Amino acid sequence: MALTISGHTHGGQVRLFGWSPIVPSEFGNRYAYGHVIEDERHLIVSGGLGCSILPVRFGVPPEIVVVELGADA
Repeated sequence: MALTISGHTHGGQVRLFGWSPIVPSEFGNRYAYGHVIEDERHLIVSGGLGCSILPVRFGVPPEIVVVELGADA
């Protein structure tokens, strides 16, 4: 299993029903926010704490993500 922890995108800063109308990425909502699993690879994208460009956040509360890693004994 592979894990990637990504810098935050602010979740697009505005999310309606799990969708962001504007995301500053060529991938759009695909990697905008949350835990994404593709081909047994895990990606975690945080919503972050602040804002970029416009001081607006709606549907994406500020967050700090804690990831615990472990192995089976």
